Amino acid sequence: MKRIEEQAKRLDQEYQAIGQLFDQFCQQAGTLAEQYHFFNWPDYEDSPPLSRAFTLLGEPRELRLRCQPGERGAFNGLIQVVAEDGTIDASLGFGSDGQLLLESGKLLDNPPELLLKLLLGAVWQHKPQTSKGEPAT
Repeated sequence: MKRIEEQAKRLDQEYQAIGQLFDQFCQQAGTLAEQYHFFNWPDYEDSPPLSRAFTLLGEPRELRLRCQPGERGAFNGLIQVVAEDGTIDASLGFGSDGQLLLESGKLLDNPPELLLKLLLGAVWQHKPQTSKGEPAT
C-alpha cells in the first residue's frame, strides 16, 4: 500500500508542477499580445483552472492544459489552442520539469516564442469563412 501512496503523491506533485508551469507560461506569454495584433489576450482573473480565454483573428479561442500519462507512468502536460467548436488547432507537449516534448528546451525558456508557434499553428489551421458561414473554396 505504501508504494501506491508514494506513486499517488508523485503524480499529484507532477500535476501541480504542470499546472504551475502553465500559469507561468500564460503570465509570461501575455506580453506577446502587445507585439502582434492578430490576437487579443485580455487580463482575466476569472479564467477557469487550466485554461485561458483569448481571441485569435477576432474569433474566440481557449488555451487549455491537459494532463496525460507519459513514459514510465509520469504525467505530461499538453497545451492546446482550442476553437469555439472544440477543435484542437495546435498543441505543445511538455513534462512536469518543463522539458518540451519533441522540441528542444524548456517551456519557460521563451514562452512568447512558444505561444507564437502555437498561434501560428492555429492560424495555419484556420479556414476563412464566406459570408454564409461556409468555408471558402
